Amino acid sequence: MMREAARPEAQVEGAPLECPAPVSLRREVRFAAPIALSVMAAMVPATIVIPVIRPFVARGWPGADWVFYAFMAVNLLGACLLGPLLAVRADRLGRRREYAAGLALLDGAMVVMVALMPPLPVMLACRFVQGASSVAAVSLLMGAARGRGQSSTATGLIGSAVVLALVVGIPLGAVLGRADPALPLFVGGAFGAVAAVGAFRGLPDGASSRLPVGAVWRLAGLRLPVVVVALERFSVGLFTVTLQIYAFHVLATPDGATSRWFSVFLVAFAVATVPFSRLGERLGRWRLVGGGALVYAGMFFALPALPAEWLSLALFAGGVGSAAIYGPSLTLVTGSVPGEARASAMSLLNAAGTFGMFLGNVVAGGIATAALTAGSSRALAYGLVFAVAGLSQLVTVVLARRSGHAA
Repeated sequence: MMREAARPEAQVEGAPLECPAPVSLRREVRFAAPIALSVMAAMVPATIVIPVIRPFVARGWPGADWVFYAFMAVNLLGACLLGPLLAVRADRLGRRREYAAGLALLDGAMVVMVALMPPLPVMLACRFVQGASSVAAVSLLMGAARGRGQSSTATGLIGSAVVLALVVGIPLGAVLGRADPALPLFVGGAFGAVAAVGAFRGLPDGASSRLPVGAVWRLAGLRLPVVVVALERFSVGLFTVTLQIYAFHVLATPDGATSRWFSVFLVAFAVATVPFSRLGERLGRWRLVGGGALVYAGMFFALPALPAEWLSLALFAGGVGSAAIYGPSLTLVTGSVPGEARASAMSLLNAAGTFGMFLGNVVAGGIATAALTAGSSRALAYGLVFAVAGLSQLVTVVLARRSGHAA
């Protein structure tokens, strides 16, 4: 059955990625903070684009609605297909620093290329490469963030950095996009260069890994937290667009209020990830995952029944519940693999999360369209989407309960 931690790294063939050191909170933060900042910078090129997708695509390639969807789809496809392979390659060569820096720089360069509005096939190719390079660079950085001991504080900081990239990137893109829809992409390219410098200076060296991606996937303790994170991202994909449409058509809420709701959710997630990652060492990680999933599911089931003035509170609770899933899951993943294979493990985690979000968007659109076509009200159609998101988290509750008993 699943276990929360793998055997100690001293028993693993090959040198560990990090050197042993005392596990004080201060040392963990000092070690992880530069890497966390690099993770955030590496993710901004992807997040800063989100608010300007519609006006940017409409300006560069007008008259074809399918381009809006292709703009996102090919990026996610590159992230799922090539991102893990690039990270595993860097692990096996033991050249994480060079690969992470080069891939972050490539990520930024591809965003700038897209900003120049090349012909459509070139643009889609750049988006594919950008998705692959972004996930691989972020995975390599996250893989280095277990810290120099067995504390999960460093991993929690990285989890918060992932969300802070959204909290910073999306509003920044919206502000810059008012002047020119292409401007956020140029700024995103600059963030890619900053991430490359941070990766080259801050990423620790380590031994090469002899584990191919299939062997990493088969390691005890890895698969289930990856599945749990994929389910969490699946639920995010289900409700992000749906909540915006639901708020506009059913609650008659302006877009600004919806943006504030999402900010509440993301900030709660970011702030709670670090303490939950550390708290899992005392209370049990699977216990926290199960409790967080239960709270998270409750948010989804409550959304259709709550008036608009209560949604901020519900989303705050959901953000905390989501952090209770994500933070401990990160430490479960990093603790289940040898140090020199952590980037490979993180690439699998990120690819699974990306695919979960992609699938959630597809399922949400399919459910809502089918319900509306059948004559259902908008409230019922979008309520069905929220219900599916809640049910996906009840699956996580069951998985966590079984794993907690087996640990």
